[in-house]
Amino acid sequence: MLRWLLVPLVLGLLGACSTVLEERSIGRSFDDTNASVAIKSNMLRAEGFALDGVDVEVTEGIALLTGRVPREDDRRMAECLAWSSVAVRNVANDLEVGPGQGFRDRTRDTQITTRVNARLISDRNVRSINFNVETRNGVVYLLGVARNRGELDRATTHASLVDGVEEVISYVRVAGADPNLPARGERRAAACAGEALPSLDPGNSAPNSGPQLLGGSETNQ
Repeated sequence: MLRWLLVPLVLGLLGACSTVLEERSIGRSFDDTNASVAIKSNMLRAEGFALDGVDVEVTEGIALLTGRVPREDDRRMAECLAWSSVAVRNVANDLEVGPGQGFRDRTRDTQITTRVNARLISDRNVRSINFNVETRNGVVYLLGVARNRGELDRATTHASLVDGVEEVISYVRVAGADPNLPARGERRAAACAGEALPSLDPGNSAPNSGPQLLGGSETNQ
């Protein structure tokens, strides 16, 4: 009898998990995490470029680049390297050129992110698990998936009402909406045209042995 009572319970829990993860799948989350790690690793291996101050966050295939780099060439290279992961379908390059961020600013941004997340969690009409919040210099970036336009508007409003927020930029995808993006290969080629990079093959024992042009054609969308 106990076994038969447990079956509906297990099925109910599975159904609940499926509902929570309906918009952001586990597989997509794994792909995003792996892409973030791989892109950051590639940046640290790129000789001749100062990319250690670049923050990389990939959510729903969108690679958000924030932070500061010394030169415009570094900014362009960071965007090009973000396309090195096939899991990336779009790149939001919000890097600034100039000196790095101070400790006080970083602390303020962390506090803003915490407060925005708290507001999203407290709103029963917002599925906070589907949103990722990043803050840089008082600018709040929203990433993830909204169930509908109304939920996205609520999330954006919550972020804008937090003290210290100067701007809210949303890269959130509305579930079921067509992103209407150009082919991935076209955008990758435009970002990387003519850029000579060290080999990005992790199995290469001599990663800097020869340049690799990333501006060529690509079949992945």
